[in-house]
Amino acid sequence: MENQEQFLALLKDALEHIREPRLFETERGFQGELLAQLRNRLDGIGLPGAPIVEQEYQKTIPNHGLNIRPDIIVHIPFDRGCAERRNQGNFVAIELKLRSTEDEARADFAKLAQMREVLGYPVTIFINIDSDTTHANLLPDAIAGQTTCYAVRLEDGAPVVRIAKPAVRNDGRH
Repeated sequence: MENQEQFLALLKDALEHIREPRLFETERGFQGELLAQLRNRLDGIGLPGAPIVEQEYQKTIPNHGLNIRPDIIVHIPFDRGCAERRNQGNFVAIELKLRSTEDEARADFAKLAQMREVLGYPVTIFINIDSDTTHANLLPDAIAGQTTCYAVRLEDGAPVVRIAKPAVRNDGRH
């Protein structure tokens, strides 16, 4: 995605503007606010085709080749008729987890890898809510180069955002 760095800056800004302690208590509450924050900023980075930010709730095996439902996606809906295949017009897939364990992070990374493989999402994001741990060290090689991991928590009422984007080495490892 050509606007990847702009999107990552937009995402960081959105995370830094989530300040309500209650929203750090549940994944769904945080997700709703992050959706609103991203929608308010998306137009500013010039992604082609007027994509939208939405909760993904309708991936089905017959239509999409998988039934994974990422927490948030940035895409051009297929039903607009702008793409010939469902793996076109996809920009970002985001998985959220509240105080993720290593096993939960690995499971979300597997979902993101499938989203990349089947639907061609060029940017994948993992956000660990109410935590200092990004779990970036657990990323599989298949998505290490395209995935940015975040940990976000409140400290004295202010958001603290940690970001990790593993470098992919020449041998394919990170």
